[in-house]
Amino acid sequence: MSTEDFDKTTLNTVKRYKHRAAYDRKTIFSIARAATVLHVAFVSDDGLPRSSVSRFFKTNEDGNQMCVTATCVDGYILSLTPYSHDVQYRTAILHGSTFPFSEAYDGDVEAAKLNALMLITHAVCPDRWEHSRVPPTAAELKSTGIIRLRIESASAKINAGGSSDNATDMANEDLKARVWTGVLPIRTITLEPVPSEYNQLVGSAVPDHVVNFRKLFAEKEQGGVGAVTETV
Repeated sequence: MSTEDFDKTTLNTVKRYKHRAAYDRKTIFSIARAATVLHVAFVSDDGLPRSSVSRFFKTNEDGNQMCVTATCVDGYILSLTPYSHDVQYRTAILHGSTFPFSEAYDGDVEAAKLNALMLITHAVCPDRWEHSRVPPTAAELKSTGIIRLRIESASAKINAGGSSDNATDMANEDLKARVWTGVLPIRTITLEPVPSEYNQLVGSAVPDHVVNFRKLFAEKEQGGVGAVTETV
């Protein structure tokens, strides 16, 4: 296994459909960047009331174990029988531990937090930070929690295959003649930008950074844009 791969452990080893597994960082991080929504899980001694979540984000203690899951659905696989239907997908699970902002690690803690917020903003829409009202106000910073995760283990699972049926159904020519099989691809796209009611930007043209964002989003949807770093 190369240094570009995560070591296989009991935590990240894919046990079912092992042939779909991937452990290389480039693949895993590209999936994490392509996913529009990430699900975060952590263990709380108090269960999961809102107060526990709020406290978790505010304290950002060192060493809290966390798991982040990213999933992209790329297509529906239609086979001869519903039992054999499947989904084309890319999914990644990243395990790690939190570590807080500190003078020992970051030097200027407030500058490090602002830089993190800028990176988060750019991950959504590149160059948006510079084209909006910044820096955040003191009230905005106080109400915003930032969790920093050191990724220690990860793996991905990918299904890019097509229709697959058992030998009995495949030998049934009448069945194959009357049932359509194949893949229905799924893509998430951006549409034409719609200005707000109070937008007063001079001119009718959409800003370049928004136009470029649409192009980058289309590339990212295919897993072709960048990769998250090992510390996100």
